[in-house]
Amino acid sequence: MTDLSQGTVDQIVFEAEPEALSEGGKRPISDDHVAHIVQLVRWGQTALAADHLLFPEINPTLVSTVSAVIRQLNILFHVACPKENDREERLREKVQARQQAYEALIEMVLNFYGLESRWLDEEKKGKSLQYILNALAEWENLERQEGPISVASAVVRNWLARMKRVQKGQSMVGKTALRIEGSLDFEKNGVVDFLKKAEREIKDNIYYRMVKEGKCRFGNDYALGLRWLRHLGFEQVSTNPVLAAKAYQDEPGLLRTFRKEVQKHPRYAQWSRDPASHGEEITLFATLLALWDNLHVFRPIFYNLLETSGGGVVSFQLNPNIAHLVEESVRDVFEAFRLASENLLIYDQFLLAGYRIEGEKGRPNMVIKVAATSPAARTITRRINALGFGSNITVDYTVSQEATLLLDEMEGMACALKKGIRPTQLYMTNMGGRLESHLREVKLEEFFGQLREAVGEEKALERIDQLSRVNGTEEKVAKATGYEEKVLAATRFAHGQKTIDEPICEALKDVVSKKALQDWESAIGQSGTLVARRVWGIFFAEKNRERWIAYLVKQKGLTSDQAKLIMDRIHYLPASKRKPFDTFWTLASRNLVHTEFPDHQENVRRMAEGTQFNLKAYEESITHTFSPEILERLYQIEDFRKAYEINPELAEIFKEVGIAEEFGLEGLKDTEWSEFGPVRKTLSEFKNAYDTFQAEMVQEMKKIVTTA
Repeated sequence: MTDLSQGTVDQIVFEAEPEALSEGGKRPISDDHVAHIVQLVRWGQTALAADHLLFPEINPTLVSTVSAVIRQLNILFHVACPKENDREERLREKVQARQQAYEALIEMVLNFYGLESRWLDEEKKGKSLQYILNALAEWENLERQEGPISVASAVVRNWLARMKRVQKGQSMVGKTALRIEGSLDFEKNGVVDFLKKAEREIKDNIYYRMVKEGKCRFGNDYALGLRWLRHLGFEQVSTNPVLAAKAYQDEPGLLRTFRKEVQKHPRYAQWSRDPASHGEEITLFATLLALWDNLHVFRPIFYNLLETSGGGVVSFQLNPNIAHLVEESVRDVFEAFRLASENLLIYDQFLLAGYRIEGEKGRPNMVIKVAATSPAARTITRRINALGFGSNITVDYTVSQEATLLLDEMEGMACALKKGIRPTQLYMTNMGGRLESHLREVKLEEFFGQLREAVGEEKALERIDQLSRVNGTEEKVAKATGYEEKVLAATRFAHGQKTIDEPICEALKDVVSKKALQDWESAIGQSGTLVARRVWGIFFAEKNRERWIAYLVKQKGLTSDQAKLIMDRIHYLPASKRKPFDTFWTLASRNLVHTEFPDHQENVRRMAEGTQFNLKAYEESITHTFSPEILERLYQIEDFRKAYEINPELAEIFKEVGIAEEFGLEGLKDTEWSEFGPVRKTLSEFKNAYDTFQAEMVQEMKKIVTTA
């Protein structure tokens, strides 16, 4: 006999894991949607079971399918009543059977509330929703009649706990969970109450509104919390070594999965003999394990957008230590796509069972992030796009970087189309926030240099010490040697100095006025947006877009439809944002997808709830302009001119295309990318994060070998 307590039930629910689709000879049921869904539920594949209903082909039979699923799950639920005299394994089976039933219907409800179900008939969705909510209420009532144990409450609490893990609760997803949790009453129907509150959170969210109204598209700059964001209309996720490491920190289940799955890997024997010498392979495997769920979450979106925008894509960054090496990078691209294809060929069999979806199955909804750090990025970009893999250019901050690599993406896609390979949605990232941070740091270095000249080094150091005690950099400043190093330690964004604020003004009061510093902060805070607006306008403003289509037809030998497809598939991707305005200043209804940090999403949501907020004022804001004084001030910074202007090579191409606007010629050449300040800072951060993550995974591998 087992202790039949709520604690026991909670633990069983927390520990439950779905059965692997690739094990035990599992097969989809292609001639019966109901039987197929119920089978998936019984394997614990509850999210997949719900996602199976997201395709428009189900519309004629949606209500009858949902009704039949409820009928069959109802039987399973009733026979799975936990008893005091149940043995441990039998109790676990019963609790998990009820857990699976609850989770499957909860997932369906949230999907139907969310924008991922916009391809389904609204009236039929509404009827299906009512049936599901009635069934859930009945199950909860039954549990209360049976006794004090509630699988329902365990499921909801586990659900909310997962949401709160995202960015350790500081994310929009985590804050949403806290709001829902704070008002739940499990003395009543907790699941239904949870879902009603979830519906309000989804439909009142500014992102849901922007996507539904066609204002813009959005993606997540983090590896967790994606299902909730998908309900809000998010259709993309970006990841990198920093975020992969954070995913393992936030989600303990990932490490458990790694420990289990790595022992099944065909190279486990080789890896286990000397983990350190196979660190790169082990790290790639660990990163891909975190990636599978990302691919699965957006899989229905990928298929439903396949013929239009091509969204539902995951951007995946490989080892940053080899970003400058063409052959090594392309080798890793092939390996990542091979492994993803193997995973998705199996997953698609179950997701698409019984549907008549045309075309290739198993193609990864994934593009590769290419770091714009050297001329090698150009070769890698052309090659992987020519092969149909797709790219997301990253570590880029400047008009010249982005324009150059957009041309390379176009060339690669043109080559792919000539072989009949249809490109997916791909991206051009703009790390505008990181550019702003760099320019702020450059300007502060200049001002602190002036401070030393004005008051002497001893007094200037006192000001730096005072600043460090306020902004939390005291330890870093103490360790730094020399005046310049101490300035860097005290003023870096990464160290905590996020803006030019009151303590900065106080420290620099002898050389620059508070008003002047505030003007600099305002101007620098618009620099990333200025770059984004310029690049988007060059390529995607309506008149220029038509010019690029004509150019592709003429220069690449494409048909007009092929050239239009290329221009439809490229999406600008503002990223690394520091404030909500960075989102609202760059909205566009086409050729743009925002990728948002989880805590930034919360700041955007909160700004939109302000009484003075007016979304209409930001419609197509990517085409808006700032006052000339902003640009005039920023032009005093050499690195801004390098970021905002183009180079002679681009000027010649633009002239050929018919874009005659004067953009200046101080922009970076590709041979200069690696030395540009933001590139060096970001690449160093990514390399350090990758090396740390690799060391952690190698150490974990050693532990597994020791205990195996």
